[in-house]
Amino acid sequence: MLVITIANRKGGTGKTTTAVNLATQWGKKGLKTLLIDLDTQGHAAIGLGATLAQDKSKTIHELFRNESLVLNDVVKKTSIDNVSIAPADTDFVVQKMDELRIRQAIYAHGNELLYDRIVIDTPPTLDGLLYNGLAAANGVVVPFVPHHLAEIGVKQLAKLFYQVATRHNSNLSLFGLLPVMYDRKIKLHQRVLKALGKQFGVKRIMRGIRTNIKLAEAFEAQKPISYFAPNCPGAMDYQLMASELEIAFNLKKVLK
Repeated sequence: MLVITIANRKGGTGKTTTAVNLATQWGKKGLKTLLIDLDTQGHAAIGLGATLAQDKSKTIHELFRNESLVLNDVVKKTSIDNVSIAPADTDFVVQKMDELRIRQAIYAHGNELLYDRIVIDTPPTLDGLLYNGLAAANGVVVPFVPHHLAEIGVKQLAKLFYQVATRHNSNLSLFGLLPVMYDRKIKLHQRVLKALGKQFGVKRIMRGIRTNIKLAEAFEAQKPISYFAPNCPGAMDYQLMASELEIAFNLKKVLK
């Protein structure tokens, strides 16, 4: 079972779009995939065409309030092939919490036999929810828009990555940087990627997601991009991203 957390402490970087479309691509490959939405905005459900959870006891955040619950108590199927979701509680107030609760829930009760892939969407805040997402994962993908502020955000996230990997999760070994809304012709984008590659290693820079209005339109239509516009560049980019992560996980090309 491969668990990938999508994280960036800066908002507006395409975290949820990436989480939804990565989960969908793995589902299309026939892999049983679970999307865990730790972001209390709850947008991952919308991106999969699912309704927001009305029953708060059937959300992933209920696991922090009720220790007797197991992961599958809050999982529901979606209309997307092989993709289920543990939806968010949009009214959940961040509080003191067990920072390993999601990790424990994922690896309990034989869940490794139920799911081939798990994708975790996280909020853009430094709190227990983000920490839970990192502590549960094998790897972290950091979507970022290639401009100067992105460098600061990636550095902040990288520091937290190493803290969690050292203290709580030795399995957290993959760290990939995913440029989104990316245009290789723009010199600013080139400079930012070069700077990040120099600091973190070029192998950590993923192929990236090109600027494509269809990605925004797909969310408006409440469909993953491969269902909304399967032949557009955005669909191709997320298909390649899913394959890139498979290679990285199997061959450890993304360095520790």
